[in-house]
Amino acid sequence: MRFCDLFISYKIGLKNIKSKIPFTKLPKYRKIILIIFVACAILSSIILVITHSYLSCIPMVIGLLSIMIFFIIDSTKSNLKMMLNEHYAPYSKQRMDMVIDILNQYNIDISNAESIDRLIEEAKLAQLQCDYFAPIKKPLKALVGLIIPIIAYIAKKVGETTSVDNIIFEGIVAIILILLTFSLIFSLVPIIRTFFYKDYTKYESLIYDLRQLKIFYTSK
Repeated sequence: MRFCDLFISYKIGLKNIKSKIPFTKLPKYRKIILIIFVACAILSSIILVITHSYLSCIPMVIGLLSIMIFFIIDSTKSNLKMMLNEHYAPYSKQRMDMVIDILNQYNIDISNAESIDRLIEEAKLAQLQCDYFAPIKKPLKALVGLIIPIIAYIAKKVGETTSVDNIIFEGIVAIILILLTFSLIFSLVPIIRTFFYKDYTKYESLIYDLRQLKIFYTSK
C-alpha cells in the first residue's frame, strides 16, 4: 500500500462526482446572461472581420455589461442562498464523504491531524514531480521581459507615422482581439492542463480536500 494507490483511488472518486452544474440546471438569470455574452462575443468578431469599424465595439460592451449585471444579481442574498442549498452544499458533502471513505479504506484516521498533515506534504511532493513546466518558467519570464520593450519600440515607431484616428481605431481593434484571445486561452487552459500537467490539478484538489478535512473533522 502506497500513497500513489490512495491518489488513484481519489482520482476515481472525483470521476464519480459531477463538479460542474449542467446548463439545464443553471438558474434562469445565469442562462440568459451566458447566452447574451456568447452571442455578443460572436457578433463582435463577425462585425470586426467584415466591416473593420467601431461598430464591433458595441456588442463587446453589451457583453461586458451583461457580466457586470451577472455579478450584481448573483451576489444578492436570495441567489446566494439558493446556490448554496441547491448546488454548493450538496456537492461539498458528496465530495468530503468520498474523501473520508477513501481514507477509511486505507486505514487512515480522519480525526488525526498529524496523519492528514503527512498526506498533505506527500501530495505536495508528488505535485512538484509532475510539474513538467517548472524548468521553463524562468526562461519564459525572461523572454516576456525582452518582448515587452520590443513591442513598445515598434508601437512608438508606428505612432510616429500614423494618424491619431488610425491609432485609436487600431488600439480598439487590438483591445478586442486581446479580450477574445484571453477568452480563448482561458477556455483552453483545462485542456492544456490535461495534456501537459496530467495529475497536477488533481493533486491541488487533494491538498485542498485534505485541508478541509483537517478543519472540519480532525481533533485539535
